[in-house]
Amino acid sequence: MSRRIVSVLTTTLLACAMGASAQTPPQGPGQSMLVLDASGSMWGQVGGKAKIEIAREAVGSMLATWPAGQELGLMAYGHRSKGDCADIQMLKAPGALDKGSFQHAVNALQPKGMTPISASVRMAAEHLKFSERKATVILVSDGEETCDADPCAVGKELEKMGVDFTAHVVGFDIDKNPKAKAQLQCLARSTGGRYLDAKDAGELNKALREVAQAPAAPPEACGKFVEGPEFAMNLSTWTTGENASKTAQAKLFDSIEMGPNADARACQKLCNDDKSCTAWFFEAIGSNFRTLPMCHRWDAVAALSEPTEGHPGNAMGVKKGIKQIVKEGGAACDG
Repeated sequence: MSRRIVSVLTTTLLACAMGASAQTPPQGPGQSMLVLDASGSMWGQVGGKAKIEIAREAVGSMLATWPAGQELGLMAYGHRSKGDCADIQMLKAPGALDKGSFQHAVNALQPKGMTPISASVRMAAEHLKFSERKATVILVSDGEETCDADPCAVGKELEKMGVDFTAHVVGFDIDKNPKAKAQLQCLARSTGGRYLDAKDAGELNKALREVAQAPAAPPEACGKFVEGPEFAMNLSTWTTGENASKTAQAKLFDSIEMGPNADARACQKLCNDDKSCTAWFFEAIGSNFRTLPMCHRWDAVAALSEPTEGHPGNAMGVKKGIKQIVKEGGAACDG
């Protein structure tokens, strides 16, 4: 039996044992942590001004619009030594916001070292007690991970382990570094967070203000979408490559290889048990040469093709009330 199947079975058994407590909503309003890139590259200039100086001013703009009563902490990496991937420091524990003290801590940062994005986000999540309550990380970075880790993989791991974990990411002056941009976009997408580009001081100010004012703003809808069947046997669907939102990115779910006797209802249950999943597709043995059934899942941002006749035993479904299937001939978003 594969590790993945064992993991799925273990998770299911634990959920059954926990009973109604598994549906208990997160306790408390949650907290947020701002993680700032203070690596050596932040001395680079944009418009004749050092990026760290621009970041200091942008944080001030964010603090001015930070919601009253919302707790905030501060973490930075790369500001104390060169070549040290462990150079990560929590400067302000999450708590009631003292804007003056918070800004003073940001102004004191002197960029020096490496870019341990993954370890920093993980540490921030742990300080926020992400496995017990709602937790939000706001990351500002101008480069890629330099400490032999994968921010995308860390995002997926924290999303699975957390009660309600989200990472909003601002990529600052990274248009010339596609690897960095892809890493940061995936980190945000894998946690259901927002990714924003900032090419200059004005855009960085705007990006941080947006995150402060509406960290969980609903995505702007677009395209023409219709509801799909809740459960339909012998039908198939797949992503069209389009999105149902102009501002949000589709969450990535791992396809799950299931046991040889698994049926479509088991796949539907996996989707129903995950609040961020809105649609599912069960691929039976023999479909696309499958030797074991596969369960594929998507969130409401991903646009799906209209259901078509599939391999016998295939099935698909969309949660009630969700407009997810692309209407024939309808224009969807570009991304």
